[in-house]
Formats: sequence, C-alpha cells, structure tokens
Amino acid sequence: MYSTLFISALSGLALVNAQSEATPNPTIPAMPTSTVGIPTIEGALVYDGPPVIGYTGPGGNATIQNGNPAATFQAVFPTPEFDAATGTTISGSVTAMTPANGTGVMLTVSLANLPDPAMYGPLVYHIHELPVPSDGNCTGTMAHLDPTQRGELHACEAMAPQTCQAGDLAGKHGNITATTWNVSYTDLYLSTTPGSPYYFGDLSVVIHSSNATRLTCANFTMVSASNTTGPAPSSTATMMPTITPFQGAASTVLGSASLFGGMVVAIAAFFL
Repeated sequence: MYSTLFISALSGLALVNAQSEATPNPTIPAMPTSTVGIPTIEGALVYDGPPVIGYTGPGGNATIQNGNPAATFQAVFPTPEFDAATGTTISGSVTAMTPANGTGVMLTVSLANLPDPAMYGPLVYHIHELPVPSDGNCTGTMAHLDPTQRGELHACEAMAPQTCQAGDLAGKHGNITATTWNVSYTDLYLSTTPGSPYYFGDLSVVIHSSNATRLTCANFTMVSASNTTGPAPSSTATMMPTITPFQGAASTVLGSASLFGGMVVAIAAFFL
C-alpha cells in the first residue's frame, strides 16, 4: 500500500513539472465540511475523499427526470485540438437522446486519441454548469452541474447515482480507461426540459486528466427535436479549447499553496 502511495505521489509531481503555470478558476464547489488545506485545481478537488455511503448535499438526492420531451443533443470536441501537456489530439463526441419512455437521457460517448490512462488516468468527464465561452477556455465552464449542491469532497457512489452530482458522468457510469472509448448508457438524472435544474442542453462537457486538468471541452447543441441523431453539427475548428495546465496545489480552499508539494516531499523522505 505504501509503495503505491509513493509511486502515485511521484507521478503527480512529475505531471506538475511537465506542465506550465496558468491562473486557476477561483470558483470553488460546495464543500459539505471544513476543507482547510485541501488542494484544488480549476475549482475541483485534486483528489476526492473516499466515498461515504448515502452522503448527499444540502439538496438531498437527485430526482429521476420523467416526461422529458423528445430531443437529441450532441457535443463535438473541436478539431484539430492538440494537448501539449499530454502529447495527444483528442477527438470525438457525446450524444444525448431522450429515450422512448421519456425518463432520463440515453448517452453515447465516442472518443479517440485520448492520453494514455496509465500516465494521466483514469480520465474523467463531466457536464459543467456553464457553456464553453467564445474563446474556447475550458475553465470558463466553471464547476460541475450540481443542482443538489453535493460538492466534490466525497467521491460519487456509483451504486447510488441519485446521491451524485447530476453532471458527474464518470462518477456514475465509469471513468475513461483507454485511449479509445465507446460506451452507451442511460442516466436517469438529466433533463431535456429547458428550465429544469437538471437541463444540460445549453451546457458543456469537459474531459479531465486524473489530477483535474481540463484537457478539452465542447458545448451541447440540439441536433434534432426528436429522439434520433439527425445531422451531426460540424466541428468548430476556430474555437479551440484553451488548455489550463495542472499546477499542483496552486489553488487551495483556505489552505496553503505549498501543502501538496510538502506532502510529496514528506512521503519521498519516508521512503529514502
């Protein structure tokens, strides 16, 4: 166990050194308890705490979304989009369609040219609370879609998806663990009804590395007012995401920016 922690710490430190600095998003997700000294990056926890069975936010459990109107949305990641930090060119899309019974949303995730999960994974992806701004900066999407204000201090409990953030697709349905990723599933806690707190049709989806760095992002666009895919939107080559590199614990919740680095040094010292 200790050797695994040591290797993980060194891997995180190597990724920090491999990437340049940038200004982190000052927005911090809702935190259910005191979080002094917990490292964050771009408004997300660098390392989630352990799952807590039955834990929910102030808004309680997410509610199953029934009676969704027929619609199909698609988020197409811009191309060409080169991530200098990982040396990859991510491509693909996330398609979301109302099922025949109108309950929840069926999602199809089709991705290619992802970074090596052995080095940068497991990769995660979420629906965020704002669309990608016109400059393509993924940090502008802010935090995850989270109508129950659950926050991110405790990891999503996949066996109880109603307790998770509505936008935490990876937490509810599995992380990305390969360089090519194709999955389909139904999420009961998303809505195609404009005005619903669970509506995602004017929001965005973001892919992160394991340390929360935002690798690429794309906006959802309605492609059909039915539950068929219809014509896919063209990729927006002129609006490339601005990659916000990981910078260790440069942003902390009421904590010290040097905490994470100090922890790594302390762990290394223990084994040397």
